Amino acid sequence: MKVATATGALLERSDELARIESALADARAGRGRFVVVEGPAGIGKTALLAAARTAAAEGGMRVLRARATEMETNFAFGVVRQLFEPPLAEASELERADLLQAAAGVAADTLGLAGARPTEGLPSTSVDPSFAILHGLYWLCANLAAAGPVCLVVDDAHWADASSLRYLAFLLTRLEELEVALVIATRSPGAGAEAELLATMTTDPSADAIRLQPLTSAAVVQLLEAGLGRAPEPDVVETCLRVTRGTPFLVRELVTALSEEGIGSGVETVGRSVHLQLLRLPDRAGGLARALAILEQSDLLQAARLAGLEELEAADAADLLATAGILEPGRPLTFVHPLVRDGIYSELSSSQRAQGHRRAAELLAEQPGANARVAEHLLVSEPAGDRWVVDRLVAAARAAREQGAPESEAVFLRRVLAEPPPPGERSGLLLDLGMAEASAGLPGWPEHLQQAVDATPNTALAAEAAMVLAHALSRAQHYTEAVEALDRAASALDSSHAELALQLEAAAVLPALNDPVTAPSVALRRERLRERAASDPAAPPEALASAAFVSILTNEPAETGADLATRALLARDSAAPVSDRGPWFSFAAWFSHATFALLLAEKYAQLRPLLDGSIAQARVTGDGGRLAVGLRDRGWLALRRGDLSAAEGDARTALAATELPAPPMYRVMNGSLLIKVLVHQGKLDDAERALAPLDPEAGSGFATAWGLRFARGRLRVAQGRVVEGLEDFLGLGEDLTRAIVTCPSYLPWRSEAALAQLALGDRDSAERLAEEELQLARGFGAPRALGVALRAAGAVAGGDRGALLLREAIEALERGGDRLERARAVADLGAMLRRRNRRTEARELLREALDSAQRVGARALAEYAETELRATGARPRRVVLTGLDSLTASEHRVAEFASQGLSNREIAQMLFITTRTVEGHLTSVYRKLGVDSRDELPAALADGAPLPA
Repeated sequence: MKVATATGALLERSDELARIESALADARAGRGRFVVVEGPAGIGKTALLAAARTAAAEGGMRVLRARATEMETNFAFGVVRQLFEPPLAEASELERADLLQAAAGVAADTLGLAGARPTEGLPSTSVDPSFAILHGLYWLCANLAAAGPVCLVVDDAHWADASSLRYLAFLLTRLEELEVALVIATRSPGAGAEAELLATMTTDPSADAIRLQPLTSAAVVQLLEAGLGRAPEPDVVETCLRVTRGTPFLVRELVTALSEEGIGSGVETVGRSVHLQLLRLPDRAGGLARALAILEQSDLLQAARLAGLEELEAADAADLLATAGILEPGRPLTFVHPLVRDGIYSELSSSQRAQGHRRAAELLAEQPGANARVAEHLLVSEPAGDRWVVDRLVAAARAAREQGAPESEAVFLRRVLAEPPPPGERSGLLLDLGMAEASAGLPGWPEHLQQAVDATPNTALAAEAAMVLAHALSRAQHYTEAVEALDRAASALDSSHAELALQLEAAAVLPALNDPVTAPSVALRRERLRERAASDPAAPPEALASAAFVSILTNEPAETGADLATRALLARDSAAPVSDRGPWFSFAAWFSHATFALLLAEKYAQLRPLLDGSIAQARVTGDGGRLAVGLRDRGWLALRRGDLSAAEGDARTALAATELPAPPMYRVMNGSLLIKVLVHQGKLDDAERALAPLDPEAGSGFATAWGLRFARGRLRVAQGRVVEGLEDFLGLGEDLTRAIVTCPSYLPWRSEAALAQLALGDRDSAERLAEEELQLARGFGAPRALGVALRAAGAVAGGDRGALLLREAIEALERGGDRLERARAVADLGAMLRRRNRRTEARELLREALDSAQRVGARALAEYAETELRATGARPRRVVLTGLDSLTASEHRVAEFASQGLSNREIAQMLFITTRTVEGHLTSVYRKLGVDSRDELPAALADGAPLPA
């Protein structure tokens, strides 16, 4: 490594550069690294990044660079565009097609990246595209890295837009398995959404944080001597250190200030130095510099027009400014350092700045593709009630929404409202602002959404705005407020809006159901809604889906709820939407209620193709919420069929996308499913680790956490902490009872609590709960729910009645198609007969249970059955899993996709894992199945059940 001279870009930075070079070496070896260079303005971050780029290029890495600017903080994915547009534009048609395969192509086209080509299956305007964009951008980076190691360099990240920071944070979680080094430079984060995202990144455990220190007095002496041409006096060195605090850029500027017989401090020093230099230059140079301070960076023509100069005059002025060390040589016109721009900009009055930005916006508006830059300048112009400004900012907000950048959308809309817009447009803009703020997790959304409701010109539009407000409140688990908002809107409607009133009622019933405190107050309304939807042949799908959900949870016969759910699905094609309410009111919102009702009603044959189709559509459209719900429901379905491998696969696929936009409730629901699967598999330590990040949610009492508390109860019982498990089951039961949710097909807490009470010796309480659930299950009429209740009742009853109940449970679970629960009932019957000394029959049953448990991967049940079998005097052989039975859930899914002809990259995109992980799974699959290539997989998997996408 060359040692920098006193006049070079680097001084006293050799250790820091060595750390970056080590990170680059790791990335080239396939171990992705993240380096953060931190320090105040002028400390030398940019110079160090320049050295890092040189080292990366010399090491054979492809260097992609971006520099965030203050004027582009709200330009959605602005930093991402700087990183990825050049390699796309430079690629050949063949190379570009490879880079933009599948998800990467969708993201590039959605963002309109230069070089991208139109693709089919773009995210619909009715869904949040963030899912498709973040996922696709990851794969664009991964595809670039597949062709060779990549170094991503981002300077001035403290000015980066929130969308780009969210992508980089998402990339961090997968960086380790890519041949990618991410190197960013930043000042200390400030305030706002961007600062929070940046702080999350810089404090990530994977970050190698390099905090640049001020220069020592020895280095300052070198810089002063090089700049002044003579050895400085000790008092000058001391003054320089005090004023500049050892900041290299400020030291160099101080040399100029000294030559002018003055020393300021910080930016004041820079501002004075630049001001003095401009005074010595012709007026045209000063005018161009001030125009460029407004633009921040620009091509020559635009800067010339803003400065009121002819192009030749501006070119001469630019050369003078470059010679004076104010601008970088070349094009586009750029200041040598942000501090120089700050110094010139600070000399402008507030009115000069506002007028300059407004004029800059007008000039840029004449250029194609400059809409984002126009909006950035309008943000800092003075409000004046200008229609042109309103239209431009509304268009920028709409573009930001379509590109999955709600933070930017919110900034633009706030400025629109300050302009202000015409009164008739205010309500819709407030509605969009509230949704953007809620999507981004920004404060202020409840007030803005309520203002939108209040500002609507008629009651029908107010009702639709109230539905948006209620949905946002429900997402934030403010269920009481959601119901109140809907009820206020409904009370204002007259008889001419009967269908809209029904939709409001359907929307109000479900939030109330989520909160045990609120649920009792709407019990009568739930019943009326169900009756009205059932009797109205023209009921909208939202009302029918809500009615189906209510019917199931209140334990009406399963066929009743299933019929309402089926009607909701049939009505979906013929029902016209009330309005375009934006991404939250996509198809998945009511569809999930209908499909969940079918799940609990055990209409599996009808449900499975609906879920497969919905998941496939969610992948195409980029609807993250719909995908999360679809995977949850299909995972639940797999678990209820005894397919632990498929259930685990869907749960892990959903959780692998936790960084993607979706309400936290989806993470809780899919985490609950995974915990239940792991408990069945006997992986209690893994289950505990899966529970840990979700555990604080378990005690919320809300419906979103009911499944989690049930799963935690099962885990505690399996761990031998039966008292704690019983507390969870009984606490859950209290919440469900208060919410008037009695269906045993949903969460059979009574059965689980009864078995826990039996283990603790409280047979009376166990019998009472087991019998209660059995009566509910008989009334519900679904075979699996009945079988689960019969098994618990049989285990608690014991004796002849217990054996009869267990035999009935086995038959019911056979009809219900649940291999796992049937095996549990068979094992319980075998154990009961063993204790009654009927060993021959017991051995037969326990061998059957052991075989079934091993086939589905239920290790906990297998160990129980084996223990009981040995107690009969039998000597079961130790089973060594081979072939398909030896594959993990993840290996099985990868093998299935590979057998269907999907490439490693396509499989990785489907399962939200890295290509390297796919390669590792396939290596293990080949070894376990005794095959040498993917061509042999179809035959090897012929006996296994296929797993759809």
